[in-house]
Amino acid sequence: MKKFKITTKLREGIKDIEGETISTTLNANDWHIENMKVGQVFYFDAPHNKIKELCETVLVNTLLYDFEIEEV
Repeated sequence: MKKFKITTKLREGIKDIEGETISTTLNANDWHIENMKVGQVFYFDAPHNKIKELCETVLVNTLLYDFEIEEV
């Protein structure tokens, strides 16, 4: 088993409603935030030969999200 970090983010062209809402709220309080993007990070141990399959079939909706796999 190896330790992995999987980071997801919305694909280019997919509207990030959650990011926009956070930006709007922060900017209403004078934080001056731009280009807020919201994603997810998963940390876990798994067999190396199965990690991409796990991401593509279970963890990540690949129609909406890109993902990055890192060994940690």
